[in-house]
Amino acid sequence: MKRLLKSAAGLVAAAALLSAATPGSAQTVLRFAHDQPVGSMYDAGHEALKAELAALSGGTLTVEIFPAAQLGNEVAMIEGMRLGSVDGAVAHVANAATVVPELALFSVSYLFEDRDHFERVVNDAKLRARIEELIASKELGLKLIGFYSAGVRNIYSRRGPATTPAELAGVKLRVMNNPVEAKIWSTLGAIPTPMNFGEVYQALQSGVLDAAENSPSVIESNKHYEAADTIILTEHQRSIALLLMSEAKFNALSADQQKSLFEAAEKAAAMERQRDAELNAEAIERMKSRGATIVTPDKAAFAAMVRPIQDEVAASLGMTDMLSLIRSHAK
Repeated sequence: MKRLLKSAAGLVAAAALLSAATPGSAQTVLRFAHDQPVGSMYDAGHEALKAELAALSGGTLTVEIFPAAQLGNEVAMIEGMRLGSVDGAVAHVANAATVVPELALFSVSYLFEDRDHFERVVNDAKLRARIEELIASKELGLKLIGFYSAGVRNIYSRRGPATTPAELAGVKLRVMNNPVEAKIWSTLGAIPTPMNFGEVYQALQSGVLDAAENSPSVIESNKHYEAADTIILTEHQRSIALLLMSEAKFNALSADQQKSLFEAAEKAAAMERQRDAELNAEAIERMKSRGATIVTPDKAAFAAMVRPIQDEVAASLGMTDMLSLIRSHAK
């Protein structure tokens, strides 16, 4: 009898072990990274993803967050997801374009009229399907699970207000080092001047640069408003960032876990975009309280001059359909 009881107990224990080994039943830790500081918009998004996913998956999925480029810069994190050393990460479209060149379209200025226009576009299922198709076509081993935002870029100048493109004539403006940026700003009358970001403060202070452009939170955190105290709210670029995941890691999850992941990512991304808008508005108010001059320009005048460049870039990238979709959501 004792032998029978021991045998039965052994069978129960073995069954329990088999049950625990069933895919999706044990807790899986997902390593999600970003390159921004703790407390940033990306960090808020990942924290929301962690909370939502824990609740929706019944605790079978948890997120471990690696902020502040702990797992490398965005290009390195993209490679990490492809190799399997990173499970999920954020990639600004400019960095994602290093492996999906068509995404360079989203770096063109004045694609979006305002935040509401931006939200309508990123919530369009056709946009998501098109980007998923592009990623899949490159066989990168990446999975799109959501859209974050990365601020709205504005000009800040040491030469005072510029409310129209004509007032940018001859302004030496620091830009990111790519041909599209150079073409846009030269069209608007400025002198585009590529420069490493770490050199911008001193260049503004010394007069090597007249102006630069970036999001309010970056301008504030790096104290660039001290050297260029006029913030011109051109809002020329609203930045999409892709929330990506290792396709192999995603495919290893159960169907229920994958469903939970998509739901959690949708909620977290919406929260991240809201927090991004709040952080930028708060940064503008703080810079104003510290003596910066805030200027509202004629954005329509700037946008009208850039529109032909949008058409040109879209055609060169085979993305005219996406440009049409973006414009269809304008007011």
